[in-house]
Amino acid sequence: MDMLLKLKAFVVTADTGNFSAAARTLHTSPSVIMKRVDELEWDFKTTFFDRSTRRLTLTDTGQSYLTHARQLLRSYSDMASGAILNPGSIEGPIRVKAPAVLIRQGLGDLFIRYRAENPLVQLEIIASDRGGNPAEEGFDISVGMDQMAYSDVIEQVIRPFPRLLCAAPAYLDRCDSLLHPRDLIHHPCLTFFLAGSIWGFNSSEGRIEVDVRPVLITNDEGYLCAAARDGHGIVQLALPIVADALQAGELVPVLEEFSLVERWVKIMMPTARLELTRVKLLFDKMAMHLTA
Repeated sequence: MDMLLKLKAFVVTADTGNFSAAARTLHTSPSVIMKRVDELEWDFKTTFFDRSTRRLTLTDTGQSYLTHARQLLRSYSDMASGAILNPGSIEGPIRVKAPAVLIRQGLGDLFIRYRAENPLVQLEIIASDRGGNPAEEGFDISVGMDQMAYSDVIEQVIRPFPRLLCAAPAYLDRCDSLLHPRDLIHHPCLTFFLAGSIWGFNSSEGRIEVDVRPVLITNDEGYLCAAARDGHGIVQLALPIVADALQAGELVPVLEEFSLVERWVKIMMPTARLELTRVKLLFDKMAMHLTA
């Protein structure tokens, strides 16, 4: 049991980035969390975290051990809930990662309904747009626009994710001409941090890639939309994020003859979770919702 407590302290510290946040999550004190992590490092004769900065960062060794620690904790959780002996039971934990915009668009309501229908299930929902292998990250189900394919993961490609390039009318009235994607290099661009500075477009010339000039980079799409409404530059965002601003005339589409390169929504599940009825059932419900 001591080893499980140490492993949990390590994993939660890695997820939250510091001992204080991990302590709040695990309802204990920072000194207890620090002691458990120190003891785990001593047990394995290695260092998991770089403590030279205010926010703890994983060492390469720590990153490698984190994957195994998640798997061990999940295996123990399955055993404790009876899932190993009775994988067909609909009870136990399910850990899900999905973009916040899709959670707001209906996945959140689906999770609530699923939990009401299956009261012995414990749902942990992480809102994140970051890609990654759900098997390595310790997720049962992951939704996103990850372009990578993983050998130990089942995936179902769902649909394109509509995005739009837009700006405030007031900005366009005072800015330089914007007739071609290459003109974007002369404009301030507002960028979602995972999108990067290379923006791709489809045209009669073929695919066009432009290295834009980001003046604001954030992982908050609502904040990007607000900055664009206030006239701070050009933004590309998911259509549901900008729909109200478009309807109100606060934003208008730009470069409509050049469509953004499509990103596709897909849902993923580690192959090791396929035999767990509770996970497969939720996976199927989520896939059906996203397809509709």
